This record gives sequence, structure tokens and C-alpha cells, in this order.
Amino acid sequence: MAQLDGTQRTSLPDSAFAYIDSRGQRRLPINDEAHVRNALARFNQVLFENDAARERARLRLLNAAKKYGIVPVGFITGQLRYEQKQGAAGRLVIELGRTGTPGGLEERLRIVLKDPSLTVLHWSDASGAYLDGTGKPSALPADGDARVVTYLERRSRPMTALVHTPAVLNDPALTETVLSAVRFLVESDRVYDQVQATATDAAALPVGFVTLLMTDIEGSSALLHRIGDGYGELLNQIRSLLREAVSRAGGREIDARADEFFAVFERPVDAVVAAVSVQRALSTRAWPDGNEVRVRVGIHTGRPTLTDVGYIGLAVHTAARVCAAARGGQIFISAETRAALEESAPASIAFRSLGPRLLPGLTDAVEIFQVEAEGLSQP
Repeated sequence: MAQLDGTQRTSLPDSAFAYIDSRGQRRLPINDEAHVRNALARFNQVLFENDAARERARLRLLNAAKKYGIVPVGFITGQLRYEQKQGAAGRLVIELGRTGTPGGLEERLRIVLKDPSLTVLHWSDASGAYLDGTGKPSALPADGDARVVTYLERRSRPMTALVHTPAVLNDPALTETVLSAVRFLVESDRVYDQVQATATDAAALPVGFVTLLMTDIEGSSALLHRIGDGYGELLNQIRSLLREAVSRAGGREIDARADEFFAVFERPVDAVVAAVSVQRALSTRAWPDGNEVRVRVGIHTGRPTLTDVGYIGLAVHTAARVCAAARGGQIFISAETRAALEESAPASIAFRSLGPRLLPGLTDAVEIFQVEAEGLSQP
């Protein structure tokens, strides 16, 4: 590995270092594969200012390793030893290296985590659902179920869901380390190539009269500035809540980019139920540094055109504009969705007319209804 001289080091951006202390001193360069490997080996030799700084550096280093295709099993194991967390996670890192198939991964996880009911599900865009080892859609645990779900993503897209008992991963500090090990191994060719491809298969999506649900985060830019590097993890948590609610209600995810999320439902009532579930979950969640995170939801029912790249047409634009009209914590639906619901909505959910509104990019006014239910914001 070529050593960086003073000029080369100065020319590198801050993003090329895993750790920058409060005085601006930059350490552990990760500008190329050789330096990433060196940083992995030297990580425990660095004196970090505090545990939070160490954690940030660790995550940046893991992301850099992922970028260069490095599977740092030894590094992860070393971190587990450093944190004196060698129980289930230590066994996991060692044992998972021996598995070679998705079914084998599930069986090995059951053994090392001592949870015989644990299930590994893999996301399929074609099916719009998580599939079990036989390729069949599998329902996620319902509210109140004795089991919980832990999600893993790949390039901000759903990848794997672990269904397990809560006690298996009840330590937040340990959970991320364990999932890092699992993620690297699931993504490796010997496992991931055997999982059903996740390219969107438009032919499997519903056609005709469907209900579209869109969400985004209110004030996401300001939130990003306040939270900084923690924004990515916050976004993952929100997407996990959305995916779980959509999947439980029978919907299908269409797209997730930046702070936006797009799903489709065959029945409008399912879209409303999913939206209410999401807002209730978000309202009771504690966020980093006391930040308030508010998501707005828009729902519209219509007949979008299904192409080989997904849905297009006026119905899609209307759903987006209805979403943009809402404020954080609110759920807005169009008059078309309200009419399609008829009496199918649960008695605990009400709809208050806000009257017709002219929305940007739409020629005709759209009558909007606000969804009202216990636990929802009513500004």
C-alpha cells in the first residue's frame, strides 16, 4: 500500500477518512481498497473521543468495505470482542461463514441465535412481498404477535426480513453489528445469487382501478442538516415501518427514493388502513436528539397506465399532489378514493371533507378528505 504524503492527504475530501475528531484531525483514510483494508486492521489502535465518534467511524468504515467488496468478518468479530458482546453475535459471525445456501443460512441462524422459529424471508419486487425459502409469499407477524421483524436493505431497497422472537436482538448496540455480518454474507455471491432477482416485474402488478399511496418526510432537508450522518439510519427506520404496514395490508411497494415512498393497493380500504398504521407508529416513536419526524401521506384511486417501468399517468400525478398538500402527520385522500371506499372503512376511521383544492400541475380542482382516527395528528 502506497503511503499518503502530506500533499496527497490534504487533497483528499473529508469523506475519504473514517474518523475526523473535534479538532479536525483526519484519521483512517479509506480512499481506496488498500487503505480500507489498512483502516480495518488499525481501527482498534485509534483513540476515539467518545463512543459515538467510534460508532460513526465504524459505520463509515463498514460502508467503505462494502463499496470495495470487502467482507470484513475478522473486523466484525474483533469489534464484537472489543465490545464484549461475544454471545449470539460472536457465534453468528463464525458460523455463518460455513453456510452456502439461503436455506442453510436460515438453519444456521436458528442454531446460533437459539431461536428455532426464526425465518429468513427475501423480498421479491415481482411478487410485491417477502418470500420464504420455497419462493412462496409469507405473511409478516401481525400487531400483537409474539414474534417481531428485523429488516435488511440493499442499496436502499428491501432485501431480507428476519422474523424472530424479540429476545434474539434486544440490544440495539449489538443488533447493528449482527446485521452487518448477516448483510455482508447475504449479499455475497454464494448466497445472494440464489435468491430470486429483485428487478421489478411490472406484469405482476395490479391493473385497472387501483389505489396509489405516496408519502414523504416533511422538512426533510432541515432534518438532514440537524441529524447529519444519522439521517440514513432514520430513513431506513421509516422505510421499514412503511414496508411492514404496506405488506400487512396487502399492498405492493413500487418505488422508494430519497424521502419518498410509493405503493399500490387493489382495495382502497387497505391503503387507508396501512396509512393509519404508519402514522400511529411514527407518532409514538422516539427519534435521535429529540427531533420530531413527521410524514405526510396522500392516497388517490384511479386507472394509471402500467408500463414495463411501472405506473404512469394522471392518477400518479394526482396521488403525488394530494400527498404534497398534506402536512406532517396527516393523511389526505382524494374524492375518488372516498367514493371507492363506500362503507368498507372501519368504523374507527372517519373522513372530513376539506373541500376542493387547486393543486399544482392539475387542471381541475381535487376534493380532498382528511383521514381522522385515534392517534393521528389533526392540525
